Amino acid sequence: MPLAVGLRLVALRARALRLGVWRFVSPTARALIDATIHYLRRGGRIKSQTLLAALQKAINEVMNLVTPLRQKAIALGRAAARQRGVELDEETALALGLQILNTPGRWRPKITPMWP
Repeated sequence: MPLAVGLRLVALRARALRLGVWRFVSPTARALIDATIHYLRRGGRIKSQTLLAALQKAINEVMNLVTPLRQKAIALGRAAARQRGVELDEETALALGLQILNTPGRWRPKITPMWP
């Protein structure tokens, strides 16, 4: 894992702390991110694919809390439109994404967006 990844982890943790969502992250994910930052600062290198997968899950958990709702809605709207083979502008994608987010989980379509 290069130095840039360690710096991005520090920036992600700082942003979560600044926005006040760090306390909502699971204790396991917090510990994993903190330990990884400490290990990389001391010159370590992560080679384990299992550890990288666990770290990716922890990062995704923090990103879900840090990413603004507007960006999530736009990404979700664009992903829904892409599944139907349609290209949307930003406002229409936002409206579609908000409609999908407001739909109860029971009736919500299965869409996998790429969060920014």
